[in-house]
Amino acid sequence: MLMDARMPGTQASEQRAERRQSPDQPRCLAVRAFQRGDIPALRRFTRAFGARTGIASARLADFVLAVSEAAACATAGGPCTARVRLWVAGGRAFCEVRGDGILRRRASLRSRPGGRLGEEEAMRRMVLRQLSDYFCVATGPDDGVRVLLSMSVG
Repeated sequence: MLMDARMPGTQASEQRAERRQSPDQPRCLAVRAFQRGDIPALRRFTRAFGARTGIASARLADFVLAVSEAAACATAGGPCTARVRLWVAGGRAFCEVRGDGILRRRASLRSRPGGRLGEEEAMRRMVLRQLSDYFCVATGPDDGVRVLLSMSVG
């Protein structure tokens, strides 16, 4: 039988145990569902995450912008519920955004000549390319859109 033998005020020992974790081990996973209109709130959420994890302020601004652009990519095709996951591992910040059920609408909007969606998406990808060390945008018939990015924050 396991017993919790912690005494009041032992939070310092828990913090020491947390610091002993491998630097490559993911820490501070943050998850949030959002919709297109929630992107300003998502930026605040990302900024708070970055402050908690110790991302330097210069890199934090870039990370917030990159997450915002990834969220815009995932929700650009129309109303959907998306989910963002943020974590830090090994001196890098990671973001994964998944938007559901928007692939069919995106394909029809892309096929229009002179459509703004193609230009806006190209600009978003350019921003992601400049801010991130790595990014990938993938679409699937059942998965919608998935954006993954990472950047060094050390």
